[in-house]
Amino acid sequence: MPRLTSLRRQDVADLAPRSVAVLPIGSLEQHGEHLPLGTDSLLVEAVVDRALGEREDAVLCPTLPYGFSGHHQFAVALSLPPRTLLDVLSALLDSLVAAGFRRILVVNGHGGNIEMMSQAVKLAALEHPILAACCSYWQLVTDTSGGPGHAGRFETDLMSAAHPGLVGPDGHGPTELPLFDEELVPGLHLERHGEWPRTGGVTDPPGDGDPTRGEATLTEAAAALEACLDALLTTALPPETGSPEGAAGTPGGAVPPDRTAGTPDEGETA
Repeated sequence: MPRLTSLRRQDVADLAPRSVAVLPIGSLEQHGEHLPLGTDSLLVEAVVDRALGEREDAVLCPTLPYGFSGHHQFAVALSLPPRTLLDVLSALLDSLVAAGFRRILVVNGHGGNIEMMSQAVKLAALEHPILAACCSYWQLVTDTSGGPGHAGRFETDLMSAAHPGLVGPDGHGPTELPLFDEELVPGLHLERHGEWPRTGGVTDPPGDGDPTRGEATLTEAAAALEACLDALLTTALPPETGSPEGAAGTPGGAVPPDRTAGTPDEGETA
């Protein structure tokens, strides 16, 4: 697969109009006592690398290693505020458009990024005549046995397959079930201050790590991500701004929407 870091500018000019730009995003935050801080970035990279393989119709961008992780700073995390993350993602998408890409896929590895990622993709498609899409890799998997959680069995299995040398032996489950994982009323999302440190920062027992199960999950997620790429490549692009079929004006003349309106508060996010 072509990697953006290895391409020259003339290579990008040739590839961009006929390729999907793939932007992985992760986080740097505590993952219990048995997994490294970079787990989310490492796992999304593992899925993306398997999906892109030898494809020449997708260009891989470097992973954004920071996300919104304020809820993990009770232990250790390098976190961007939600509004900053939205601005960073929007600026990166704008830059990819300026480089000539008209199909862009953001692939997420961290739950705290979901809302800002979705907003950034929506704003990019409002501003530019492009196809923009996003997904979280675990949502492409059919069975996560109750959800991916955080530093629990799901992530421990995947890390045991992708990076076994980084998995420690001293993982343990939460002291009690986090409130945000209790469905008190169907459809209700509830947050309580201090919930992450109160429950120990892990959502479910990690077990010993099953690399076979982890590899099967990575393979399934990669296959689904390939289908996402195929869907982007076979979906018709919108008319370019300024063309007879498009809206009046030029790409440079559009006024970007206000990205601060309606953005999430900087509170806890599971």
